[in-house]
Amino acid sequence: MTRYIGLPIVLVAAILDASVMPELRIGGGAPDLLFLVVVSWAMLADARDAMLWAVFGGAIQDILSFTPLGASALGLVVVAFAADALLGDVRRTNLLLPPLAMGVGTVVYHLGLIIVLRLDGHTVPLNVGLLNVTLPTAIYHMLLSVPVFRLVGLVHDWLTPRRVRLE
Repeated sequence: MTRYIGLPIVLVAAILDASVMPELRIGGGAPDLLFLVVVSWAMLADARDAMLWAVFGGAIQDILSFTPLGASALGLVVVAFAADALLGDVRRTNLLLPPLAMGVGTVVYHLGLIIVLRLDGHTVPLNVGLLNVTLPTAIYHMLLSVPVFRLVGLVHDWLTPRRVRLE
């Protein structure tokens, strides 16, 4: 059920990434709301849900941008899987792991996008891409990680059924 409830959330995040987030650029980097939502969900919930969100949101993001179709989805799936596998379930009150996961995940995600863009024939200088785009984006993601993680945690709590105990 949560898999499909989250799809409109991911759709809105991808649309905001294409329309509003480029206005918040510092250097070449801007926050990626879809990335923040998918990785937050991977840390809070089931990895399968996060993978579906990553594939759907990544495809929408690629349609709305110049990247080859599937590049964002592949990067999001890799980062979401790694976040779930390495961190497991993270409590919504945790203030340390979300910024760490977002910072490292941003570097991995951008390296993957640079590789895909190079394979597609685009010339993307690695040092310029990492310094001018990845570094500012990672800083944005680390700063926005806790509020987004908490908001996604509220959605997770709302969608997750409570266990009833008989006493």
